[in-house]
Amino acid sequence: MKIKGLLVFVSACIISVAWNESALAASLNSGLGPLEIRPQFIVSQPFLAMTPENSSTLKAGDAKLSFGIEIANTFVNTQGPTEQITKKEIDRGLTKEDFYDKNGNAGKGYSLYLDAETKRKNVKYKYGILDSLEFKLEIPFLSFDGGFMDSSIESVHSMIGISNFKQGGAYRALSERNQYDYYVVKDGEFVHSSNQIIYNVRGEPSMGLKWNLSEGGKVMPAVTLKLSYKFANTDRSGEQKLVRSGGADWGHYLILSKGFDNWIVYFGDGKTRIGENLGFASSISHEFMSLEYRINEEVSFVFQSVSQSSIFPITAASPRSTTGENQEQRNSNLSVSTSVSAFGYKFVSGPIFWETGFVQDYNNFGNETDFVVFWEMGVQW
Repeated sequence: MKIKGLLVFVSACIISVAWNESALAASLNSGLGPLEIRPQFIVSQPFLAMTPENSSTLKAGDAKLSFGIEIANTFVNTQGPTEQITKKEIDRGLTKEDFYDKNGNAGKGYSLYLDAETKRKNVKYKYGILDSLEFKLEIPFLSFDGGFMDSSIESVHSMIGISNFKQGGAYRALSERNQYDYYVVKDGEFVHSSNQIIYNVRGEPSMGLKWNLSEGGKVMPAVTLKLSYKFANTDRSGEQKLVRSGGADWGHYLILSKGFDNWIVYFGDGKTRIGENLGFASSISHEFMSLEYRINEEVSFVFQSVSQSSIFPITAASPRSTTGENQEQRNSNLSVSTSVSAFGYKFVSGPIFWETGFVQDYNNFGNETDFVVFWEMGVQW
């Protein structure tokens, strides 16, 4: 995590002097804000994920209601290098033995075959309790299916010289397009095994508080602390198992922002603690940096980079070896931090607000989505 140490140091300095800083108008160090989008990796969907947010808060008595959708294409085949899982095995139906090594031995750690598009629909409500304290409630609805993006993504790969038969193209050519298969194996046993499409299954709701500690000034940035909590729903029968963890998660984000004329820079550093990790990581660290360019007070373009630690726990697998425990997990980079970039457009007109954009991974690890498109719209009163 490259900026973590810097954020901790700067934050300590800011909090110690922020109350003595003469604050200017909120628009000096905050605009329409970062893109409020969570990582869309399908394995992470049941858990709480901290999203980037604006450092400013709603004024007391103001409220926002919005609806948004995030559509993500994910393809991972950790058996791609050995071609043990191809169209033939998918047509026949995958078994856990398809994830064993060529000697018929169950591998240690995680193995994946993910071919899915996820659609996460969010209903959000925000309310200004005080001028510097904001409440948030979010209810998600999730759908998993084969989608429509595969052919476009493969065409882009081919256009820029990436082979869909190799690691850079995620071995996509070994599989049929626009199919849904969700298989996660740990230590030779299935954690998830599903090829039945699901539509609009309600996930676990979350709530949060955002406290603007300081609006900053000409020198000091704005400082905001965000806290989030995901409620537990222990009903994980059937398709609910794919979208609910059954445990209570909580997390925090420390957000800094500083304005420079029409440009605003946002930094965030946070962590999620997972109450019921189901064998995955017990916590996830987050960082983001956003650069907002304000055309005017109603229109902004946002460029954003997000880094997050993996949902898969770190293993003792040796980076200098190709055999041994957890090697498939290591070879597919499942335990390293993910990094994605995003570009978005934000627009406000009276009580109506809107944002849209896309997200692209740039490390091609086996623990992140390939491509995400999203939009959100709502009203404020």
